[in-house]
Amino acid sequence: MEIPKRIIEKYQGTKRNEFIFPVSVNVTSNTHVGKLIEKAEIITKQKVTFHTARHTFGTMFLTEGVPLESLSKMMEHKNISTTQIYAKITSQKISKDMDLVAPKFQEIENEFVNT
Repeated sequence: MEIPKRIIEKYQGTKRNEFIFPVSVNVTSNTHVGKLIEKAEIITKQKVTFHTARHTFGTMFLTEGVPLESLSKMMEHKNISTTQIYAKITSQKISKDMDLVAPKFQEIENEFVNT
């Protein structure tokens, strides 16, 4: 994607360690997330932190069908079991999965009714 490529190119020459981007402490990350939430005019009852943003990322990607193995790599988990615990399956994901198999059950039902 073009925007992430530009961001990486911007920071590529400034590597001070093994990371491409500057690494912030948790308080700084939470401050930046708060500013983004405010700027996007998102209204929420609970405080959004880097951790909740990361959890939302994982849940949304799973809901959209990204394989667990890919998500585990994206989130840099050393063990896939961490991803399984971290990114809970939502009811929306379950609904989408049921939509995938529903036609098969409909075929079976139709055969049963027509015999």
